Amino acid sequence: MNYPTESESAQRRAERDRMLTMLYCDIYDTIVKKKVHNPRRVAIDIALATGAPPYHVGFDRAYIVVPKLLNNEALRFRSDACRLFWLDMTAKVRCVISRGKVSIARAVALVLDQCRASRFFISDEQAWVIIKRELKAMHCRKSYGRALE
Repeated sequence: MNYPTESESAQRRAERDRMLTMLYCDIYDTIVKKKVHNPRRVAIDIALATGAPPYHVGFDRAYIVVPKLLNNEALRFRSDACRLFWLDMTAKVRCVISRGKVSIARAVALVLDQCRASRFFISDEQAWVIIKRELKAMHCRKSYGRALE
């Protein structure tokens, strides 16, 4: 089995960032037409709540954190979003383990390869930083909305 490496983690984060930006652009374009007040904030909130990105961590990190959470060890996380991310992944690993006789390592690998997160686990502020960076890379002339093609 090929486990994700750090470069694959970076690729997963880049994919998540692109997905977030494209989802944001689609939502933004729709709500601007409906003349929603503060469309940028609303588009970010909807995108964060409705997206289902792939997990953006490598196997090594996941295999360190998930078993500890499965054993109910107390861990400290940088943010609530980070804690919720790991709890979401741990719940899916627990489900995979309960369905069949697989090891924790195999369950973690299956979740990373085949499952998606239930939402984007990013703060509003971090989401806007990501979206601005991605839109700039897409050569948008404005800091929000669809890229000019």
